[in-house]
Amino acid sequence: GKVLAVPTNKILSLYSRWEKPEDLQPLRLKTISHFFEHYKDLEEGKWVKILGWEGPEAAKQEILDGIANYKKQHA
Repeated sequence: GKVLAVPTNKILSLYSRWEKPEDLQPLRLKTISHFFEHYKDLEEGKWVKILGWEGPEAAKQEILDGIANYKKQHA
């Protein structure tokens, strides 16, 4: 999965209202989706399909799962 993150308010308050996908304008989400769906276009055999957006709890879980997988592979 992909994780979309923004700086904390201490670093940059510009994004202080962005905490979950619903906080962004639909056009902004569409633009971000377009980027993720096309940034691998020049890499043969690689592609990305956006299946949807989830909130901060799902992002935290994705990160924790990635850490666990890394530890498992490098134990």
